[in-house]
Amino acid sequence: RYDTVLIDNTGPGRRPGWFRSSTPQIRWDTGRQQGESLDIMRALDKHYPATVQLWPNNEVTALVDEFKRIFPKGTRPSSRAAFLFKDFGDMPVWRSEFEATLDKTDALLGKYDSGPFFYGAQLTAADIAWAPFLERYAEQLPCLHAGLDPRDASRWPRLAAWYEAMMQKVSAYAARVRGDNVSWRKVLSMAGYGNAGVAPVLKPVDPSQKIQLDTNEGDWNTFASSRPYVAPTPEKEAAARVVRNHAAIVADATSRGALSQEEADEAFRGVATLLAGEEAEVTPAVVEAAKYLDDRLCVPRDMGVLPARALRGLAGRLCSHGA
Repeated sequence: RYDTVLIDNTGPGRRPGWFRSSTPQIRWDTGRQQGESLDIMRALDKHYPATVQLWPNNEVTALVDEFKRIFPKGTRPSSRAAFLFKDFGDMPVWRSEFEATLDKTDALLGKYDSGPFFYGAQLTAADIAWAPFLERYAEQLPCLHAGLDPRDASRWPRLAAWYEAMMQKVSAYAARVRGDNVSWRKVLSMAGYGNAGVAPVLKPVDPSQKIQLDTNEGDWNTFASSRPYVAPTPEKEAAARVVRNHAAIVADATSRGALSQEEADEAFRGVATLLAGEEAEVTPAVVEAAKYLDDRLCVPRDMGVLPARALRGLAGRLCSHGA
């Protein structure tokens, strides 16, 4: 068993006093604190030898190390715009360089062809090390170069299969870890995240190029079955998140002028009720509350992609009916 602690790591004065260095961190039962993702994965294998090993051999080490060779050189490793912009200037990496990166990644995924993961049929540290950056590329490359979709199975079939396998076969990734295209586009549009301090010009969203991962169902049942604190459906998990954070949501919405103090409390209760599958009166305030949540939601900070999809879907339906 473990507890997840979320912190604000955006600057001095916002981090808790006990926290040092960068995320993620793990505090072992001995009280020792450890950082660096790759070191944590190695330590988990040693700490829990009876579980499936994430780092079983040096072949996996080689797959992890290939990342440095394949991803674009001389780029900024910003957590919100990772490996998208050169160290100098304010222009994104050339399309041809991104395509070369995807070509090499697709080829690497064919090295062990017994399954869709980097090491074949087995999920390993290689997938975990590569996933944060391939996820960003899937959502952010189309924002910078029109039509450049790493999930294009006609161009990169192994990479497309990897994306699908991560959603369908790794339930925790689909249910809680992965971000969504709305959130990744939003953070990319903000100034100061790897683009010489200015917001890049993003390509307009093309509805005809709806990405496969946006509609992939994932495996919520497997994720929830071993976690009694998780709701049985993504819709009810979204409702639970709204209820647990009710006071903070109401305070933020009223401070931003989205709703008045008098209507906010009841409106957000109405949204949670609808998400839970129960009947509630759809007042203009409820519609505004759903729109506010859709706009302010950041995935996976606030909830996983599957509950977020449920919330965004409800907001879309309410807004279309109210239009």
